[in-house]
Order: sequence, then structure tokens, then C-alpha cells
Amino acid sequence: MNLYVQLPVRAEEKEYFLSKLPESIDAVFEIDITEATRAENIKKAEIVFGNPPAELLEAAENLRWVQLHSVGFDKYQNLKSEAQLTNMKGFYAQPCAETAVGGVLAFYRKMDWLGILRSRNEWVGQSLRMEMSLLRRKKVLILGTGSIAQACRKILSGFDCEIAFFGRSNPEARFRTPEAIIEGIGEFQVIINTLPGTEQTARFVSAEMIAHMHPSAVFANVGRGSTVDEPALVQALLNGDIAGAVLDVTEQEPLPNDHPLWDCPNVILSQHSGGGYAEEFKDLIDVFLSNLHKFLSHEPLENIIDPQKGY
Repeated sequence: MNLYVQLPVRAEEKEYFLSKLPESIDAVFEIDITEATRAENIKKAEIVFGNPPAELLEAAENLRWVQLHSVGFDKYQNLKSEAQLTNMKGFYAQPCAETAVGGVLAFYRKMDWLGILRSRNEWVGQSLRMEMSLLRRKKVLILGTGSIAQACRKILSGFDCEIAFFGRSNPEARFRTPEAIIEGIGEFQVIINTLPGTEQTARFVSAEMIAHMHPSAVFANVGRGSTVDEPALVQALLNGDIAGAVLDVTEQEPLPNDHPLWDCPNVILSQHSGGGYAEEFKDLIDVFLSNLHKFLSHEPLENIIDPQKGY
């Protein structure tokens, strides 16, 4: 059975992967082939592990299963293929939650600014003390109720934060509609966005929603850049209408060199690294191998998604 691996594994991870694969699987790694032969190899594959272009998957004649190495599947929402599609639902919850909360902490404790001062050999610590804030007992609104949102709640509980959720159907959610959020968002000092990128969530964090945020609010986004009205957010930051932002994702990535977000002093940009950690690829491989065992045993796969439905 032919397997195409698009994951950019290192040598030790490839060795580990191959040592765990059944003998019946013939694996081709994208790192070992040329760009010119990629389409040909995907066309022959029965299983694909990774996130190759949708058009190459649609041309794959023998394709039976695609295991994405991401949670998001925005670019596959119009995929025309009979193959089963699975994602990494829940996999990045802890690192993304730590990035969101860690970013807010860094903002409150001036760690981003202290890093700039260090690069200048400039000591102004005493004057910064009165500008610092505490995360303790802050009121936090989390947009979404999924695995990242729950991981955020677990971390924030250690800071005695008061937490509310937005979710359209989750019984835990205090807010069910954008209109309800607009009405109540002004009471929160921290807003964490964990929403996925779908047609329904496009610019969900609207200009009106941003305009109703409290002036002391810090907005963190570990969901998708498409879920935010970015020009409105930039304007609010530049005008000082909100205190700051922690952005792991942006509407355009990489962020263009001339984008105004680079020049906002009250923004932490983590460059879509929020889900990363040293053992990330090995753990991704383990998830794939677990699902591969189910696939070969004709058992239901974990985290099957329907791109057309958006979940």
C-alpha cells in the first residue's frame, strides 16, 4: 500500500516513523523527492499524511484516506474526493493555550518591552513597575468551546480568572450570538479567540465587536486570522481604543513587511508558532500510526471531518 508523507520530518523522526510502519506500507517522503515528481507520487498514493495542495489530492486515482497534520482544513472545504479525511483535532490544544495565556502574561508583565530594552542595553525597570498588570482575577471571554478553549480555561483557573464562553450550542456558553457578545464584551479585560476558519466565522470578531471592547482589553487570537476584521483591529490598536493584542495568526501569512501590525508597540506577534514544541512531529507521527492501525483493521478512524460541512 502506497503512503505519501508530506510532513517535513527530520532524519531521526523519519527513522522512528519507518521503524513503526507495517511492512505492507511503502512510504515516500516529500523530503526525498523533487518538486517535479510530487504530483506523480501523490497520484499513486492510497494514503496521504500531510497537507498537500487540494488539486493534487483530487487527481489521486487510488486515494482512500488523507490524514492532515493540522486541525484547520480551510483549504480543503471544496475538496472533491471520495477519500476519508481526518485532522488533528485536539492535538494542538495545550501549546496553543499556553501561547495565548503566555502572550497575555508577557503583555501584562512587559516581557515584550523588556526584551526590546535588553537589545538596547537600556535599564528602566523601576519606571515600568507601575505600568504592569496582573492576570490574577481578570474577567476573560473565550470565543469557542473546543479543546483549545478548554485548555485555556484550565490554565486560567490557576489565576482565579472569571471565565465566560461563546458557543452557539454548548450548554456551558454564556454567549450564543455575536449580538450578545457585542452587548456584553465591554466587561472583559481579556478576550481569547479560538474559533476555526469557516464561512460562518469569517470576520466574526467584527469592527462593531472590537469597538465595544473595554479600553483596557487585551485581545488574543490563536484561532484563525480570517475570523477577525483585521483593519478594524489595527485601527483600534493604533488609536489606543484597546490595550493590546497577542496574535498567533493573521489574515495574511507571512505578514507582509509593510503591514501596520509590525509597527504597533502594543502587539505581540508569535508568527503562527503557537502549536509548536520540540516533540511535535514525533507526536504527530504517533497519532497517524494509531489511526493507520484502525485503517488497516477496517475500524472507524479518529477525527473524521466533512470539509463541506466545516467540521
